[in-house]
Amino acid sequence: MRIAPALRTMGLCAALVTQAACGGGSDEPEIIPTGSPLPNLSFTDSESYFPLDKLKSDGSHFVGNEPDFGPRNPAYAANNRTESQWAIDTSASVPAGHTLSYSFKVSGVNVGAAEVASLTNNLRIQTNTGLITQSCTGFPNCYDNHSAQDHNFQITATASVNGNKGSLTRTFTFSVRANN
Repeated sequence: MRIAPALRTMGLCAALVTQAACGGGSDEPEIIPTGSPLPNLSFTDSESYFPLDKLKSDGSHFVGNEPDFGPRNPAYAANNRTESQWAIDTSASVPAGHTLSYSFKVSGVNVGAAEVASLTNNLRIQTNTGLITQSCTGFPNCYDNHSAQDHNFQITATASVNGNKGSLTRTFTFSVRANN
């Protein structure tokens, strides 16, 4: 009978479709990025027309030339104050042959949706390096903490392996001191 070869072909096709639908055929293990915990950081809104100033642990301002200033924003230019001088490094590591893409989310700890939206509008992440920076073009487009209390945000940074399900998610607190 000629039906038997057709049934065999249909059975083979059904097995291949089932295997593909269930994820079969790929033996690549999930790659999980590695990275250090991200430190909590404090900033001050000394001039609401420009990016926030980064603070030292003792509460004084970084000028920008200190050895412990940390990562710098590659887009910063002294003659153009729209870019922060500081950067936050959320990078992670993966085995050779793999690449990462980065994203972040801002949540309020003691602030509302308006403050979260305002800060989120100013922060940028370089999706290929994981550097978070602030970019703003003056009031009212710069984040302004005009309240009498410090604003605390939780930043959730995610490093995702391109072409793989693996990712690393880390959080840190981003504090903006109240205007003086």
